[in-house]
Amino acid sequence: MSAEADLNRALDALAQKLEELNDLTRANRFMVEAMAGQGDALKQMSRHRTRDMLRCQARAQFHPDTGTAPDAAVLAILEEVLGSQGESAEIIPFPARA
Repeated sequence: MSAEADLNRALDALAQKLEELNDLTRANRFMVEAMAGQGDALKQMSRHRTRDMLRCQARAQFHPDTGTAPDAAVLAILEEVLGSQGESAEIIPFPARA
């Protein structure tokens, strides 16, 4: 039974990691599509204005109650990245292998 429990824990951990990877992939897809479709306009804006606009678009798309493609986990990633004070709104790095 211990081997089965260990296997179930490993599968649960793998499922969690895959879900996190999927969330990061969807968040990055949002950023890539925004930059591809609005790149010129975004380049003309200040960092603050760019982040605000992208956050509004992310909320419109991913808000769990009102979004066109509700996804609280993806929205949380985008809110964190776009809410930071870094140099620019960039593609979100995937975590390093542990």
